Amino acid sequence: MVSFLLNQDNLPYTISLCIVFVLGMVESLSLVIGASFLGLLDDWTPNDNSADVAGVTGLVGWLCISRLPLLIWFVLALLSFAIAGFSLNYFSLSWFDSLLPQAISLPLSLLLMGLCCHFLGGKLADILPKNESSAVSIEDLNGCVGILTIGKAVLGNPSEALVKDDYMQKHYVLVEPDEVGVEFTTGSKVVLLKRKGRVWSAAKFDS
Repeated sequence: MVSFLLNQDNLPYTISLCIVFVLGMVESLSLVIGASFLGLLDDWTPNDNSADVAGVTGLVGWLCISRLPLLIWFVLALLSFAIAGFSLNYFSLSWFDSLLPQAISLPLSLLLMGLCCHFLGGKLADILPKNESSAVSIEDLNGCVGILTIGKAVLGNPSEALVKDDYMQKHYVLVEPDEVGVEFTTGSKVVLLKRKGRVWSAAKFDS
């Protein structure tokens, strides 16, 4: 088993598995001192507008990166990548008595990782409480400031924003400008004004 894990063709998957264990250990230690250090990753928001490209934002959305806390998404991606790689090499070793070369196993593992993030990530996003809060109702977010997490929002084409209520609980909501000709790009700060169904009308926040 050890020789299988440490084989050169399995090193990327072994390293991915080790990173997951390290993340778990660091998170456990940080919780002991009273704060989730890795939970701070969830506050990360991309500010580079160069990422606002249809192909990139579409892929990010398909992989459910914007729908899950970043730490959970990293663990899901790393675990699925490692399991896919180990499984491919295990079956290759059983059937052909040799491991797959990385030139073959890595693309296949990345493809399986993407499928796992899309389907399992979507299921996790539906299960995890994100849009509702036990402290406040969704209507109480009126007047709160949010940050656009991904993509570009224009009137009639909303995008997702991360909003914190008065209790610092996080909500992911859809926002769009309240005026024609205004657009919100990734990283823009907006103020929620009025909710229409699932979409909030918002205005740019000037501190």
